[in-house]
Amino acid sequence: MKWILLGLLQFQLDSATLDPRSLEEFRKYMARADQEMLERARPGAFARLGAPSEPAIAPWLKDNPVEIPKALIHDWLGAVFVPAANAGDGLAVLRDVPRYPEIYSGEILEARLLSAAGNRRRVLFRVVKKKVITVVLETEYDVEDRFPAPGQAQVWSRSVRVAEVEDAGKPSERVKAPDTGWGFLWRLNSYWHLEERDGGLLMECRAISLTRDIPAALAWIVRPMVASLPREALAGTLVKTKAAVERQAAARRAAGRLHPAVPPREAPAAPFRAAPRPL
Repeated sequence: MKWILLGLLQFQLDSATLDPRSLEEFRKYMARADQEMLERARPGAFARLGAPSEPAIAPWLKDNPVEIPKALIHDWLGAVFVPAANAGDGLAVLRDVPRYPEIYSGEILEARLLSAAGNRRRVLFRVVKKKVITVVLETEYDVEDRFPAPGQAQVWSRSVRVAEVEDAGKPSERVKAPDTGWGFLWRLNSYWHLEERDGGLLMECRAISLTRDIPAALAWIVRPMVASLPREALAGTLVKTKAAVERQAAARRAAGRLHPAVPPREAPAAPFRAAPRPL
């Protein structure tokens, strides 16, 4: 069955290029999302998913994905509670970029810190997505840590480059031009919200992605696949992040520290070079 589906995809799903109209609609959507996440940090703000002991996932909107010209916007919220952890533990894990291939094994193949300054950093990931077909992506993100209140932190991540890698790991490997190819991921932006409460750490992650639209002839097979990928990716991220934060918190307590040590870096970071406002 897998080979039949793969044949259909290769035969009918043409290479795509990100449409400027799609990008403009995504910008507008992200502007609203920014405001919503600022509201989330206000005192007494409602935690939509509570503080679940195991990862909980739900669409941000009832209609998900959102259809826009030539593309789809997927918006998912996930949450998990980590007992006996604090915001410093969560930040230590999220900042430890060189260890991402270990923490998120099977999803992130390579992770590099490109530059950093203050609470901002530029990172590069090479990731693999598997769903009938396997797609390797090279992605760059502009990441910013925010501290809206004591015991709270937010990490805002914006994709600034997403490019498919053809023949990854082979002598013929080639990184395609950004915003071309299968179109299973044009953009991926995320917000982590960390909040100390009830003797532990509530970790929420909102992931907003932009993908190609689905040709009518393939909607019956491709749409469920494209729609499920963001949810499955977020669920896996929460499971692995919780495990890493639990280890971090246990190591901190064993060392008798109130706050975690600063995570190691591969090398001194180059000065941060701000890019045009990321999408």
